[in-house]
This record gives sequence, C-alpha cells and structure tokens, in this order.
Amino acid sequence: MSYTYRARRAANIGLGVLVLTLALVVAGCVDDPTDPTGPPPDEGGSITLAAAVAESGRHGPEGIEVARGYRLAVEILNENGGIRGRPVQLEIRDDGSDAQASARLYAELIASGTVDALLGPFSSPITEAVLAVTEAAGVPMVAPMAAAPSIWSERQRQWSVQSQTPGPTYLRGSVEVSVFGGARTVAIVYENTSFPASVIEGVREAAGRHGLEVVLDRSYEVGAADHEAIAAAARDAGADLFIGGGYTADAAGFAIAAPAVGYRPVLMSLLLGPGQPQFVDAVGPAARCVAGNAPWHPAIRTGGFIADNETFVRRYEAAHGRTPGYHAAGGFAAVELVAEGLDQAISGAGEPDRAALRDFLFSARTETIAGPYEVFPIGDPEAGAQRGLKGLQVQWQDDGAGGLVLRIVHPWAAADATPCFMR
Repeated sequence: MSYTYRARRAANIGLGVLVLTLALVVAGCVDDPTDPTGPPPDEGGSITLAAAVAESGRHGPEGIEVARGYRLAVEILNENGGIRGRPVQLEIRDDGSDAQASARLYAELIASGTVDALLGPFSSPITEAVLAVTEAAGVPMVAPMAAAPSIWSERQRQWSVQSQTPGPTYLRGSVEVSVFGGARTVAIVYENTSFPASVIEGVREAAGRHGLEVVLDRSYEVGAADHEAIAAAARDAGADLFIGGGYTADAAGFAIAAPAVGYRPVLMSLLLGPGQPQFVDAVGPAARCVAGNAPWHPAIRTGGFIADNETFVRRYEAAHGRTPGYHAAGGFAAVELVAEGLDQAISGAGEPDRAALRDFLFSARTETIAGPYEVFPIGDPEAGAQRGLKGLQVQWQDDGAGGLVLRIVHPWAAADATPCFMR
C-alpha cells in the first residue's frame, strides 16, 4: 500500500541545571480552550498529561505535527472513556524551538503539581536540556522525537524513555539501496548538531561495510548550509550517493539544489524531510526518487492502546485534510504508551503512581501505532533507549498519473516498491 500526493510547484546547549522550586507559577500559555482535546476539568478525577513542543521557530513544522499527534490521541482516548473512566487533560506549551525555554516550561509544569506524566519536546538537543529538569524531579516522560544515542548512552536514565528509532539506524538502509543501484562513491553532508551527527555515524559504518568510497565528508553549522555550493561540490567529487542533511528546511534545500546545479547522483537520501507528506509540496518534481528515513508509514498494519493505524490515519485526515507523517504518528504513539502505563498503574480510586508508570515504561514490550516498543531496562548502560522499533527507508516515486507517491523501498522484506534511481 502507499499514499499519493500531486507534486505542486513550490516557490553545547549552554544550559545550567535548572533549580525546581514550588514558587514557580504556571504561565498562562495553555492551549486554546476551544481545542477539543478533552472534556472540561473534572476536580479530583482527571489525569493530566503535559508537554512543551515547538509550534513556532526553527522546528515548528515538525513540532506542530507532534502536537497534533498528542491532541488526537487524547481526543480518541477520551471518546473511549479516558483511562479507567477518568478524563484526560492535555496541556501543551509552545517552546519556540528554544532549549532553555523548553526546560523552563517543563519546570513550571512540574512545579504546578497537577501533572501526572510528561510527553517530550521535539528534537534531540531540546530533549536533552529538558531531561536535566524532568529526571531530577522524578516525573515519567516518553520522548518520541529524541533519536540521538548520546541522550541515553551511559546516562543512567531513571524516568525517561525513547520511543523513536535511534539516530545511527536512520539512513543505513539507504546506503544498501544505493549499492543495489550501482553506487560506488558517497558524499556525506550533515548539520553539525547531535542528532544529524549521530545519523552520520551509522552512515559511515554502513558505507565502510558496503565498500563505498567517501569522496566528500562535510559538516555545516545550523542555518549555514549553502545548498547549491555543497551539491556542486558533491557533483564535482563524483559522488554516486548524496546522503545526510539536517532538518526539514535543509532536505528541501538540497533536493532543489541538486537539479539546479546539474547534479544527478544515483540516489539522494536526506534526513527529516522526505518521510513527511508535505515534502513534495515544498520541492515539487525535484522530490522524484529522493529517499529518506521514516520510522512509520500510513500503510503499515499496527495498533496500540488507543487505536489501530488505520483509525489514526483516517481521523488525522478528517481533522487536517491530509495524510499524517511520522512526527504526528510518533506523538500519538507516545500518548498510547503513557495511557497504557497509567491504565496499569492506577488501582481502584487511587491516584496515578509515577513510580509504577516509570516501571511499566522501562519494562514493557508492547505495540503502538508506530510499531513495537521496548527499551533497555533501568540499570543497563543504555537505560531508556529504544531497541524494539526498526525504521523504514521511503522514496518518492511516480504514481503513474503525473504525481508522486511515497513508497517503502527498504528493508527488502517490508518494501512495497523497487527503488528508483536518478541515473
């Protein structure tokens, strides 16, 4: 199965450890009260989940999707009776894509004394800043968009778990796909921040294993990528595979730049862009044969505590007029994990037990709409890191009717299409 979109023309976090104090007062920046996220407050009976997510700023496009996933999951959860008959409230703050602001907002939410569990922000650097607060406070949190291994490795996490595929696994499959298409050389280009750098670790390992010659290996600072100059350098170096990038804006920039400078690699595989439905709207026909990672796809047959994947996709499309991408699915899945854990952690009329929820999150082997969930247990050097979910390689291909469709091309056993190549 696949989903189709018509191609349209398109125009060391320096954060000290925050001190939590009960004197913090919750700022008045909660969701619009008309948002049908959940029922009105129910004194003494409701359960409150909270998050600070980038709904503006650099990470706004991705953060908005994560927040939509959070809201839809809570909406459906309440339609089905909440958690053990209790309505679920959701508080979302906009952190403006700023790590220090996000950490401050989580501190305020915790200090309010009303939050039973937390949902993570968007991006690895922001999540790492937030964990300095949430871990110290002992509040369970599911981080759906924190793929950098450094957040979890040797950190002895006690309260926070990763539901995303780890960064080094993201584009390994694309290296194999490129070799299948005849690639012998590779240009590795990436934003010099923790998540893209972690992905490139896996790319370098896979390139070496498959015998690819690295003809260009270049990093760039945030917002400083000259997309056409870098694409031209890869062209001149004779790179068959162009791989890496940063966040959504860079993916669009590189996809447009390559044809603009006459660069036609065998395969272009980019981070955080091609796996999203709106990518084709941003780059138009230049999206053809561009590949990337997708931890999730609308066609996979999965199901979790709140809904199955088909229901999630249908409800999202009804609400937003388009098919969701994996950021929304990741947000939805994070709520499923918290809800399932709270369902087990609440006994009778008792209050939610944070320690019991934490124990569930670190020990559960379960399913969500995003796929399998299992993390390394407390006490393990990788405690909290995801080890159950495996990612997909997806690619924009001709749909046979003048448009482009996003299909799964790797792993081979899960593929619903043969890869296409630019030359």
